[in-house]
Amino acid sequence: MKMYILPFDHRATFVKEIFGYIEPLSKKQHSDVSGYKKIIWDAFLKVYRKSRNKKALGILIDEEFSSEIFWKAKKLGIITLLAAEKSGQKVFDFEYSDFGKYILKFHPDYSKVLVRYNPANKKENKIQLSRLKKLNDFCRNKKIGFLFELLVPPAGKAKNYDMKIRPELTAKAIKEIRRFGIEPDIWKLEAMPDKKHWEKIIEAVKSGNKKPAKIIVLGRAGTKKQVKSWLKIASKFDEVIGFAVGRTIFLSPLQQYRNKKITRNQTVGRIAKEFEEFIGYWEGLRRV
Repeated sequence: MKMYILPFDHRATFVKEIFGYIEPLSKKQHSDVSGYKKIIWDAFLKVYRKSRNKKALGILIDEEFSSEIFWKAKKLGIITLLAAEKSGQKVFDFEYSDFGKYILKFHPDYSKVLVRYNPANKKENKIQLSRLKKLNDFCRNKKIGFLFELLVPPAGKAKNYDMKIRPELTAKAIKEIRRFGIEPDIWKLEAMPDKKHWEKIIEAVKSGNKKPAKIIVLGRAGTKKQVKSWLKIASKFDEVIGFAVGRTIFLSPLQQYRNKKITRNQTVGRIAKEFEEFIGYWEGLRRV
């Protein structure tokens, strides 16, 4: 199994980083955002149509700006992942209170949540776990895949957080989440700084699990060089089946297009080229 995801489900960050708009958006502003997401979709299709990895390629999108794209992707048999969380929240909550009705309307291959979870934040985590268990059980009952994007932000000021503290907290967070009976099919995780930390993460994901989940690495808006270094370490493990890299791929081209420095066709071409490059890079790592 392998999975190469182009995620553009971003809402709050997308609106801010590309347009500088302040919500709530006007009708025109909403149309602007949707139009830019169609550029990313066109770039994805450019890669998809000539790819040998069609069954591995997928899009992670939102309903607010991308529902039209979703139905086109579904019709083509492309892997669809749909965001279920309310954007920009410190404590996870659903975009819609009747989340089940929302998910069944689209019936994606995977329902995705982004959760900020530091084991130190016990009060917030109790609320999050209760909500996430409902989604976990719903997806199991309806036979819809469940993708869990876990971010572990620092609880306070911490020196060398990414290198020394976050990896240990991530493993602890995964264990806590799983102990609550939440078992995603795929974990979308921040990169680990070295092999020994990946080993701890994989143990946390697999331990006592009859059907171990898979892992994909998120891009975290890192530079191309950073993301490639993260992927190189992660590629050593069979449990890591690919990546979901978004802003690293599309942010700069879209900003250049916004500033009228490149045409729409050039923007599509650059995004496609970057996505294709990451796929080729990962495939190459797997062959080594």
